[in-house]
Amino acid sequence: MGITDANGVDLSGVTGRLVQTVDLVKGPAPQAIASDTRNGWIYVLQMESGSQENTEQGNMRLNRIDRLTGEVAGSMQLKGFGHGISMGVEPQGDTTYIWTEVGSSGAAPLHLTKKDGKVTAAFGKAVTRFPYADDTVLQADDPALRKFTPPGSTAGTGPSVDPVNKLLSIMYHKGGKRTFTRYDLAAAAAGSWVPVGSTFVMSDCDGQPAPCVDEETTPAVPARYPLESRLTSQGYTVLGDVLYWYQWAPYLVDDDPDTLPADGFPGVAFLTSYDWTTGKRLDRQVVTSADGLTRREPEGAAVEVDPATQETRLLFGFSNTVPGTTGSRDVTISWYPTKPGADGVKVLADWADLTLEPGVQPGAQPPRGRLIALAGTTYLQLRGTVTCTPGLTTDGRIATLPHRLRATRLTRASVPRNNDNGRCVCRIETDVSGGLRVHGPSSDNAITWIDLDGVSVAWR
Repeated sequence: MGITDANGVDLSGVTGRLVQTVDLVKGPAPQAIASDTRNGWIYVLQMESGSQENTEQGNMRLNRIDRLTGEVAGSMQLKGFGHGISMGVEPQGDTTYIWTEVGSSGAAPLHLTKKDGKVTAAFGKAVTRFPYADDTVLQADDPALRKFTPPGSTAGTGPSVDPVNKLLSIMYHKGGKRTFTRYDLAAAAAGSWVPVGSTFVMSDCDGQPAPCVDEETTPAVPARYPLESRLTSQGYTVLGDVLYWYQWAPYLVDDDPDTLPADGFPGVAFLTSYDWTTGKRLDRQVVTSADGLTRREPEGAAVEVDPATQETRLLFGFSNTVPGTTGSRDVTISWYPTKPGADGVKVLADWADLTLEPGVQPGAQPPRGRLIALAGTTYLQLRGTVTCTPGLTTDGRIATLPHRLRATRLTRASVPRNNDNGRCVCRIETDVSGGLRVHGPSSDNAITWIDLDGVSVAWR
């Protein structure tokens, strides 16, 4: 059981879906996410290559995704910028300004980590801001880029934007500790770097009295396989006076972390919240959203204000293997609500039209779907009817659900259909693909209409 923090977030509570399994421009995993709700875009950073060859160190690809359809609408290349620890966006009119890490000036512009003498990752040591420009290449040494290195920073850094309070947070390493400082967003954009309020320093002992465990020690949670002994940071974001840290404990399988267990899950995701003012840990929970992805790795956290409801939402992303490939990744982004439901019912995605397949037409009421949460369970609800002329005679796809309604596990229900010699019920089902399929028609038992009004099935 979790707690509800000052923002209204319960890390053990229900979650919604923003986009699901969106194929990215490059092959490697996504690293950071951010949302521009004014202009309707989601931005996802990924490294240019999973390889750490010298020519690839610090090169990233910035994907721009349509927030409603989940379609990639463009990208730009960032050369010599870093790893993609975190990012933020700042809309100005119809232009989106991007905040990222960047390689600093000098002989060693990137912070390189090594293992057995080989470079394993490259991180930007400064932060910068630039306008998104589709299909362009931006060099880290571009003289137009303003760069800021937090005083005392010794390693990689990363920015995050709080769109509610108009603050820019920067994570950096100082004195061997993760340190976070906030700045006024508009002032930082103008080049004025005056800290706002106190600086948050991640405690080695998580604020607990001795004896204590190191903050990055894996919590004791039920797991099918042994876990790495320390958590790996996968991103962070700040909303008000709460800092959210996204982490991962990879599975240890045959002592090879690249070997996946039979179910494809490479580890366990955690979200931890902290009180910025006191430094105390508020909560830590295992993240259970999107549990049916093929390869589910936590990647990126952010905050947005939903333009339709004005609800502030905590976003968190997952990397997943694109079906039919071994190395290409896609991105799924889920979110935690901050407002309670009405009469115990929380709408996680309001009614939206289904996209019908050729030969399938809407009935008197067009087919639509939504997600609601009730008593800790999320339900997919459908309504409306479809007609098929001259009739369906084989199992197949009849519609596609919007991204926000797509389940990551097989979901099915029995629904009414036209009565043919006493056969008046068929089965519909959907899964991670978003396709809504019907089972039951045959050459001697054609389905001419299907009623979806009674569908209310557990979605997760």
